[in-house]
Amino acid sequence: MAGLLVCLAAGAAGAADKCPSQPRMVRSLQAALHQAQELVAKNKPQEAAAHLAQYAQSRDDPHPQLSFMRGVLAYQAKQRDQAAEHFAAAVKADPCFQAALRNLAVVRYEQGKPAAAAKLALRAYELSKPPNHSLLYEAAVFYLSADQPKEAVPLLQKLAALPKPKKAWLSALVRAHLDLKQPRQAEAVVKRLLAGWPDDAALWQLAASLATMRQDYPAAAACLAVAYRLEPPAPEGWRRLGELYRAAGAPLVAARYYLKYLGARPLTPKEMDRLASLFRQGHDLVQARAWAAKAAKAQASAKRWARVGRLAMEQKDYQAARRAFADAAKLNSRGGRNWLMAGYAAWQGEELQQAVRDFAKAMEQAKAKSTTAKEAARGLKAVRQMIEHMKQG
Repeated sequence: MAGLLVCLAAGAAGAADKCPSQPRMVRSLQAALHQAQELVAKNKPQEAAAHLAQYAQSRDDPHPQLSFMRGVLAYQAKQRDQAAEHFAAAVKADPCFQAALRNLAVVRYEQGKPAAAAKLALRAYELSKPPNHSLLYEAAVFYLSADQPKEAVPLLQKLAALPKPKKAWLSALVRAHLDLKQPRQAEAVVKRLLAGWPDDAALWQLAASLATMRQDYPAAAACLAVAYRLEPPAPEGWRRLGELYRAAGAPLVAARYYLKYLGARPLTPKEMDRLASLFRQGHDLVQARAWAAKAAKAQASAKRWARVGRLAMEQKDYQAARRAFADAAKLNSRGGRNWLMAGYAAWQGEELQQAVRDFAKAMEQAKAKSTTAKEAARGLKAVRQMIEHMKQG
């Protein structure tokens, strides 16, 4: 908002047809204002303010230009409330005093009254000839600050309809639509912004956020990737980009950005788990198994070793799979499931005697009549039959 504050400088009355001219300034007032301006030029604003205050005591009905100048001096002296009183007096004496309206709008905003500031800025705009679009923009932004986006939208749409709308105008319209929970309207404006300012990384990030809101993750990831090419993010930004690519169904790209987020520091077991999962989703079994094994070795658990076993099974590395499932079973044999999987791996690897032992252990650990117990019994029977057939030649 600070960038919107208008420069407090003397101005003439508005030029609207229905507005009467300001009262003629008497010679003594002209002299008083001239002397005040000379004091300001000499860097003596306090003396200028005192001079005008003394002159005002001699007038029952201060001229709007006198009140305006006193308001300017009060504002420059950081006497905001006194400045508001003087600008309000100038507007009361001349409701068409455009500069006083504009400055009063600024002061009202600084007093925490943005809705009042918006109405004043809008009145100042309506008096401007030719139209001063900066005043219309200020009115709209004051409305946004007052949490009244519905009032701001038509003003900003009017600005957006001009042949060459400013970037700030369109950006404010995006904010207004978002405040009104109108993401599609906001996205349409963002497209106009990107067409005009394609090198603005912040706009691409905004486009990514809007695409995420409507769950278009491929578009969101593409927009954020452009933003980061224009302006590399903090490490956390790479993680966000990785998450978008994962949601977009590109887990291998997601893994690349996740690794970029992690950097060269030592990884935690959970981070290794994450990478294993991403590579598995992308059907890169080599990388998936490597990261799964790293996680299991860094912080062993039955769940981690069982995942190593499943990945090894998919690669048809049955001996490694059997060892991994056995390691998982040693950490948690409850229910017998890990011993069952060890038995299957041994069977596939043609280690039949080992399969018998593993299936037997699975039956010992499994609950009676459970699915695991039934599968282990069938496996044990089948393997024993194979051994018997092999003996018979």
